[in-house]
Amino acid sequence: MATVGDALLTARTLLNDDAALVWTDAVLIPKLQEAHRELQTDLWSVGSPVVREMTAPITVTAGALNLGANQPVDLVTPTSLKEAGAAAEDWEDMTEVNYIPLGATKTGKLVYWAWRTEKILFLGSTADRRVTVFYRKLITIPTLVSSPLGIIFGELYLGARTAALAAGSVGNKEAYDAMTALAKVNFEKVVLANRGQQRSIHRP
Repeated sequence: MATVGDALLTARTLLNDDAALVWTDAVLIPKLQEAHRELQTDLWSVGSPVVREMTAPITVTAGALNLGANQPVDLVTPTSLKEAGAAAEDWEDMTEVNYIPLGATKTGKLVYWAWRTEKILFLGSTADRRVTVFYRKLITIPTLVSSPLGIIFGELYLGARTAALAAGSVGNKEAYDAMTALAKVNFEKVVLANRGQQRSIHRP
């Protein structure tokens, strides 16, 4: 998989600074990191599977009101939850609510979940339950030249977008616009590379 260094090489070529006389690693990496955040958000907006994830079954003990330490560390926001008992049985969709219902009686099932203060919350149940979480995940933002980008062909977008942000930072609007247009074209290539067997998806 490509690294930050690969994307920076592309960015410098587009900026006509292959020798890194002006656009050093220290100057470009923060701009690449911003471009990386943009790329993840855009991939989510088109439904790309590369930013979607599901957990293995997580045991939620009787009376527990959240996942505790079992909540995924790369979770940005949950999209749906399913629950089942300890024995093999069909998984049931849980109901998302803005707030856990006041005064609701605990049963042998969790039934409800809410996303509050960056935690998945439950009413709690009278028995242990297994929960699977489907969620939007965070791809680690790279910090070093040797860091992997974490997105197949991500360097195609990130090189151009990093160059655009660099040009924009010094007021070169013509270069900014040209590199932004190239980044948009390359975004479609990244989407295609990461869509698996999904039908074609496009940026809105």
